[in-house]
Amino acid sequence: MGRPQDQPGRAAYNQALMREVNERVEEVAGKAWLPEFLCECADPECMETLELSLGEYDAIRTSPIRFPIKPGHDYPEFERILEENERYAVVEKFGEAADVVRKLDPRSA
Repeated sequence: MGRPQDQPGRAAYNQALMREVNERVEEVAGKAWLPEFLCECADPECMETLELSLGEYDAIRTSPIRFPIKPGHDYPEFERILEENERYAVVEKFGEAADVVRKLDPRSA
């Protein structure tokens, strides 16, 4: 799949790339420590990290259209906040952005 040219599609593509990195973090993390995952927001310049347990990350990843992000990093034009705490927020894509991330989800491949 080529890189989408519209705003929701580009943002979803960027988030899918961060998800790929976080999938690798999860693979090597082990169960003994609290790994830092990259924020999976739509901002391609964001390199902030999130402290999530592997269980928290896995719970978010049960849906290919949900992403963990830093609070305040949401884009209401194409995602809604499902939950938020002091460490992270969970957003869910809708519309075209949801279609893009479903296609790019490494766990669905």
